[in-house]
Order: sequence, then structure tokens, then C-alpha cells
Amino acid sequence: MSARNPGTDLDLEWLSKVRVNTQAVLKRAQHIQGLKLPKKQWQTAWLLKAASFIDLTTLAGDDTPSNVHRLCVKAIQPVRYDLLRRMDMHDKGLTTAAVCVYPSRVADAVRSLKAANSSLPVASVATGFPTGQTPLVTRLQEVCMAVRDGATEIDIVINRTLALTGQWEGSDFIKTSTGKEAVNATYPVAIVMVRAIRDYFLRTGHKVYHHVTGQYAAYHELPMA
Repeated sequence: MSARNPGTDLDLEWLSKVRVNTQAVLKRAQHIQGLKLPKKQWQTAWLLKAASFIDLTTLAGDDTPSNVHRLCVKAIQPVRYDLLRRMDMHDKGLTTAAVCVYPSRVADAVRSLKAANSSLPVASVATGFPTGQTPLVTRLQEVCMAVRDGATEIDIVINRTLALTGQWEGSDFIKTSTGKEAVNATYPVAIVMVRAIRDYFLRTGHKVYHHVTGQYAAYHELPMA
């Protein structure tokens, strides 16, 4: 990631002027979903690139050091070696972008990656994931714990009460959802969010990144724009 987003003063007048044309967004989403898939000879390259953007994640209530270790092994080599060799990609260092775990499992992930001589980053959810409904002091303690144990990225769940009452927060990237809802990342929501990121960049010159959260049953369901 490039330089941190330093944030700006809260401008309620700017926010009050934000409008979303729902029908236009839905039409754009339908157009994107109707685009042709990459040509057959490029599909493998596209999928390998997509794999390199994934934060491989386990956020289960029964997470243990052993399944976190398996996650790390998979993140270091997300595609079978024999397949990579057939594509002459076995020595290109293909990994996922990071592994993501609960704060209490960060040390396990760091230990497994270090043992494998991997510099793959460890991300962690914090601040009362997935609801954000815990006291501020508890949320801050979670962040400190995860960073102390080696996390280099913190996925923070905002307190939606604050957002719904106009008490906004800033970030280096924004996510579509926690991945724990019945409906997570959707094309219309992603479009609205990336356009907000674009407007913020044009206004301030500061980049904020977009993180799509959820599960996809097949590669053709991955967002392409």
C-alpha cells in the first residue's frame, strides 16, 4: 500500500450533497455482469492474478493453531505445484495477498509463516468483529493485541450506530461487508463505493482502497470492474 490516507476535516455540506441514482447504478451493474469473460487463452492468467489479490481468511468460532497453519500453507501456495509447473509459473512466487485471522490467532499465523520462511502479511479483524458493538476501550485493546502479535493490517468494523447518526470515521480502505451477512458483496454496492473513493481522490488527492468481502462459487462471479 502507498502512503496512508491522512483524512480530512468532516465536511457535512459535502456529504449532504451526495446522491445515488439507484436505477443508473443497477443498469451499470447489469452491464458489467453482462461483459464477456476473458478469452480462453487468457482465463488462466486472469485467475492467477485474481488469486494474488485474495486475503485467504478463516474467521470461525472453532479456529485452532492447526487450521490456521493449514490456511498459511495454502496461502503460500494457493495453486498446486504440478499445475504451476505446467504453466511455467512454479518459480514466480505466486501467493495470496495475505492471510486474515482473529486477533487471538495472529501469533499462530505469524509463527507458521515464519517457519515457512514466508514474508506474507498477516491481517486481522478487530474492534468487535463482526458487529462493532463493543466498548471503545475493548476495541482499541484488540487492535493493539493484533499489532503486537505481528498483524500489519487491521480490518476494523465500524460502530454502525456512529455512522447512522452522522459520526463518521476515516480509513485507508473500505470493505463491502464483514462477510458474515446473508448478502455481502454485490455489484451495485461495490459500484457506489468505488465511485465514492474516486470522488474522494479527486477532491483530496488521497487514495482509499476497496476491499470486496464475501464468497464466490465460481470464477465468473468475481467482480471484473
